Amino acid sequence: MNTFIERYDHTINILDDQLSSLIDAGSDFDLEKNGDVLSIIFDDGSKFIISPNSPVNQLWVSANYEGHRFNYSESEANWSDEKSGQLFTEYLSVLLGEKLGEAISLHLSS
Repeated sequence: MNTFIERYDHTINILDDQLSSLIDAGSDFDLEKNGDVLSIIFDDGSKFIISPNSPVNQLWVSANYEGHRFNYSESEANWSDEKSGQLFTEYLSVLLGEKLGEAISLHLSS
């Protein structure tokens, strides 16, 4: 996988599978996929939105009135926050865990 879109699509497919499994196991949220954008929707109406920004080769996350931008890290085989260096899967696991009140562990290995 060399191109940004291939990496992003691979990430979203793995994430979609893991999040769907969490829903099947009783976690209280829904998923909506519209084109390349994946939305995680909660009963209180809030959303976490994951989207590509192809011109700058970044994965963007909008959640809790904040935006985070992630660049792909070859060495980690994951996306890392451009400011903090935190891995995307760690960030989203913590974010979801806080929102749902349960431990969440997401990963990109297929």
